[in-house]
Amino acid sequence: MALFPIKTHDQRAVLGVALGFSILAVIAVSLRLLAHQLAHKKWTLSDYFIIMACLFAVGLQSISITGVFQAGIGYGHVTEIAVEYGLEPITKLSQLIIPLQFLWVLSLSFTKISILCLYLQIFPFRWLAWASYATLSLIAAWTVATILAGCLICHPFEFNWNKKIPGGYCGNQVTSFTVTGIFNLLTDAIVLVLPMHPLYKLQMATYKKATLIAVFGLGMVTCIISALRISVLSSMDFADITYTLPKANIFSGLEPCIAVVLACIPLMRPLLGRSAETPYGSGKTPGNTGSKDSGAKSGGEDGFQRLDDDTSNLVLRPMGLQHRADASALRETIVDIHEGSQESLDEGGKAASGGLRVHVKQTFEVTKKPCDGH
Repeated sequence: MALFPIKTHDQRAVLGVALGFSILAVIAVSLRLLAHQLAHKKWTLSDYFIIMACLFAVGLQSISITGVFQAGIGYGHVTEIAVEYGLEPITKLSQLIIPLQFLWVLSLSFTKISILCLYLQIFPFRWLAWASYATLSLIAAWTVATILAGCLICHPFEFNWNKKIPGGYCGNQVTSFTVTGIFNLLTDAIVLVLPMHPLYKLQMATYKKATLIAVFGLGMVTCIISALRISVLSSMDFADITYTLPKANIFSGLEPCIAVVLACIPLMRPLLGRSAETPYGSGKTPGNTGSKDSGAKSGGEDGFQRLDDDTSNLVLRPMGLQHRADASALRETIVDIHEGSQESLDEGGKAASGGLRVHVKQTFEVTKKPCDGH
């Protein structure tokens, strides 16, 4: 097996993206799981899907690295490689393109499914649940169709890398990649838009709402990369695959890694810790107050038991029209004088001998007012 030296810009670009973004995706998933541990939160279905998506993305990048060293990706034109190394590297690259396509679609689909599972967990709306399930079905259909297209585009299957088979033929592979890329962009947009209305309806400070929408809107970056990938695919030429593949390969590997990273960011909040001003909810740092509470449980120097920050049941719920009740006291004093009475009420409300008996009546008026939404 030929081993290609690294001497061109395209080779270094493919290797740099593959190594750098593989590490970044692994770090993002690790930080997400660490955040769960700090928040005492159990793994959910969303977490398992994102782990699988990360593994597929790293696997894709591993194949890209193999293609640079063993199949001549970015080394030069096919004719130059054939003269210097023979046809074996070209055959190897034709074989590698198939798992590249499969890992690409699996990584992206698992990432989107992970995000949709998160939506189902935190947004308690029936319409969003139905929309999420419909989108899940669309993603599953797109995944199966993409894999089938990769398997059936050439007949027989071996004709993908062995063009000497009599009677073999291939469809337009570039068109197939472009069509699957367009459907990928469509599902990206749907997943991005789904939570925006519920987030907009949240009743909270404007800057907090804007921050939350921005975090969930980071998927726009994936949409941009997906659109760029589609435009780059048009420059691919399977007759000169080693020379024309690098740009498409870079975007095909970059997209799933970025998608994994962006899907993990909204769940990293526990890594920031508690507020420095009120880390224990009282506005003061724990200290020895000098009082000992024999009934207090151990766990803090100030005598208070630390509470676990379990956010596993946290949901985002935009509230509808609310009302605030104001209560005001209306006093009415009634003095009832009974001549010859020998008892009165003391401060505890009990009768005492001697004096007059006084009855005090107090009522409350409750006024319901619309809430201002904050």
